[in-house]
Amino acid sequence: MNQPRGLRRDAQANVEKLHSAALTVFSKTGLSAPLEDIAREAGVSIGTLYNRVGSREGLIDAVVPAVMGEKLKALTERTLAEQTPRAKLERFISEMIDLQLSDPAMNDAMLRRFPDATALINACDRSTALGHELVENAHDAGVLSHDFTGEDLMAVLWMVGTASRDRTAPAGWRRVVDRSIAAAWTESLQPAL
Repeated sequence: MNQPRGLRRDAQANVEKLHSAALTVFSKTGLSAPLEDIAREAGVSIGTLYNRVGSREGLIDAVVPAVMGEKLKALTERTLAEQTPRAKLERFISEMIDLQLSDPAMNDAMLRRFPDATALINACDRSTALGHELVENAHDAGVLSHDFTGEDLMAVLWMVGTASRDRTAPAGWRRVVDRSIAAAWTESLQPAL
């Protein structure tokens, strides 16, 4: 979030502290973390937070897309470095799941829990588009069942994100996700069990 020119030095310092605190708190607990926790971490009042960033979505858009963009750029590079359409899609799925499990803020972003955070949603859209493209490339190569669509991929990732944050989720949710993905590959290329 760009600050207006002429912002007092102490006000600019507060903005920087809020951004740093937001990254810390969001990374630990997700994007729905209480804004009071962010203000406390930054050492400012909640009024200062609202005065300097305006809203939760404003704060999210100020700090998360850059970090998320770096992570997704690295994921994209590793994905596209794979040699085959199947390996590319497998890498994408595996790394997206790992990101969702390891980073609550990334998980919230991928689940689009804050649709008014437009910069964040734009970053998510690029990732979604890559997933759809990889599914189509795997179809074209004949390694992925045509019954498994880009929407199915997004549904699988949604299940991961939802189940991983729900303490009441059945313990076997990850096996169900893994089986869904394994069943999507064409039989001729599935590894022997």
